[in-house]
Amino acid sequence: MSDLRSLIAPVWLAAWRGVCAVVPPRGYRTLLFHDVPSPQRPVFAALVRRLLADGRLITPAQAAASPRPGGILLSFDDGFQSNLEVAETILAPLGIQALFFICPGLTQLSGAAQSAAIAANVFDGKRAAGDLRILDWDGVERLKALGQEIGSHTLDHKRLTALSPDARAEQIEGAAQAFRQRLGAVPDWFAYTFGDAWSVDAPSLAAIAALHRFCRSGVRGANHAAVSPFALRADHVELGGGDAWRRLAVEGGLDPLYRKARAHLDGLAAGLKA
Repeated sequence: MSDLRSLIAPVWLAAWRGVCAVVPPRGYRTLLFHDVPSPQRPVFAALVRRLLADGRLITPAQAAASPRPGGILLSFDDGFQSNLEVAETILAPLGIQALFFICPGLTQLSGAAQSAAIAANVFDGKRAAGDLRILDWDGVERLKALGQEIGSHTLDHKRLTALSPDARAEQIEGAAQAFRQRLGAVPDWFAYTFGDAWSVDAPSLAAIAALHRFCRSGVRGANHAAVSPFALRADHVELGGGDAWRRLAVEGGLDPLYRKARAHLDGLAAGLKA
């Protein structure tokens, strides 16, 4: 797959840029990252420096207000230890603010219990946690002290569509309560787990909307005035892939593949009031 991508990405990127020259893109984009291991940090740093130099990066507050077209918001899911290291060594020195989505239930675990929860919940039982660790509360508070925005990512990183109504409420409301107790407020931002359009449903979005101002998915696309604040898009960026493929993700070149997913998500969020 990586070899195929390396062949088609430059051609695809050039074609997409031609389309954008005729029809300029609308809205802002949110880039989505997870763990950023040490070998990939130079690639990440180069990416954010390029976006900063181009005047593209926006803050969570700007995204919540009236973001300029073409803006880029950075976000991180799951609260891995590497997120704090990236914030301290790359983002803070450059004055960059990003969104960090945290699962309080995983934050409160440690050792073997946390590793088991990462494997079962974050990786959906498909791989072991290895040496990956989730930030503890001190780490989350350190992120906040660095000026980063904290968002909710459910209590224990459970897939909302696989849960009973009571279990779903525990994941959404229990996380909000944990943040209120530890950080003093319920986050404005929520990102449901796994991110695809079929890992959330209308009852879940209604419960999220009752406690939060925004809900971010992992569905690719731009965020503009016609997009519900509870159906926000995000573009996962693969730091281990080639540069042309990363640029496709950042510039929206993969959007055409996600029309059906965006339409489904928009339908779920229809009628919810901000």
